[in-house]
Amino acid sequence: MKALILAGLVSLAPTVALAEGCTLDGGVVVAKVEAMNQLMLDLDVAGFVAAIKEEIGLDLGDSLNGVAEIYSAGFDGCDTIAQRSDLGGMVQSVVMFNGKVGPLFGYWLSVPKGDGYRVISFTLNTDLEKVMANLR
Repeated sequence: MKALILAGLVSLAPTVALAEGCTLDGGVVVAKVEAMNQLMLDLDVAGFVAAIKEEIGLDLGDSLNGVAEIYSAGFDGCDTIAQRSDLGGMVQSVVMFNGKVGPLFGYWLSVPKGDGYRVISFTLNTDLEKVMANLR
């Protein structure tokens, strides 16, 4: 009986992990994007910068330090407000982080790689129009 309960918990683990971040009901879930969204929600700027460097190869250095200062009051959550998926598998997502001082918007571009996705581009900005200009 204990083995059956443990097996049930193990099978739920991926679902619980995917519940974090800013998923869109009925949308494509890109686990790496959701993990980075969660880092931003947690205001883990150092973790976010490290994840971007590992995934995209872009060293942001101290360029996002202002985000932690501006949004020091935290976020009330986030929502994926737009998502486009192409036949080839490319996924573009626009996320709104609900900051207590105002919104922060993010854009993610992911492409299929193996049985998952690789994030190849992102943008963060307080101006939604600038973020939406990335959608192709």
